[in-house]
Amino acid sequence: MERKNYIVLKTDKELKIFMSPVRQKIIKIMSREGRSVTSKHIADKLNTSPSSAQHHIKQLEQIGIIEFDHNEIINGITARYLRLSDKTVSIGQDLNDGLSLERDALARSIINETYNGYNELITSKRELISEEYRNGNRLVDQLTGVVHLTTHEANELFSIIDDFIKKHSRASDNTHPFEYALIAYRSDLNDNDRNG
Repeated sequence: MERKNYIVLKTDKELKIFMSPVRQKIIKIMSREGRSVTSKHIADKLNTSPSSAQHHIKQLEQIGIIEFDHNEIINGITARYLRLSDKTVSIGQDLNDGLSLERDALARSIINETYNGYNELITSKRELISEEYRNGNRLVDQLTGVVHLTTHEANELFSIIDDFIKKHSRASDNTHPFEYALIAYRSDLNDNDRNG
């Protein structure tokens, strides 16, 4: 079943485009900016040539992750602004094909990258984080546990989270980028596999 407003990475080519560490950095840069940017801006952030950045951007455009936003004339030069698509990217973990090892490696990489950023912040800014928390401001948080849901409730929860994330994917006044990695799975299926 195709999911509306999703990009599902189904082929080896699509996964390889998405898996590139440089392209993952481009997605992260654009996500953190939360607004449309030029390929020059991305090249500057990556400390690479504009042509190299443009090559990677075109690959991400090919699979629908980056889209044209608008043109602006700056000092007589037309600047092409790009934005991340409003679609949710699924690496296709639910697909039963020969690419499960690649998908697993990609999922681990994405989760590790988010955790490493979290850990780096905790380590380098612990005093600031503690002070802000005492003032009622959360700069970081981690929640784990188990909730008991019907299939309908689980689908509803995923929709709520997806809608909330999409609503807040663009920067605006007084907002800050918060990185996240959410994992939810039906854990009793693991028990059934072991016992059955």
